[in-house]
Amino acid sequence: MKVADMHFHCPDCHPQLVRGQTPAICGQTIPPAIVGNGPVRKCAGCKRARRKHAAGHKARA
Repeated sequence: MKVADMHFHCPDCHPQLVRGQTPAICGQTIPPAIVGNGPVRKCAGCKRARRKHAAGHKARA
């Protein structure tokens, strides 16, 4: 069974989440929603990029 990655979407950078078009902070496009209760995991790239990305917003404020 394939494991789906959960990506992080930054609402400040991209106010509207459009699956299949909106980029996650890791650089990948957030895929369409998957129907069902299959296995999921947090995207490792998003986990690494999230702290650095949030710091960039604090620097702009």
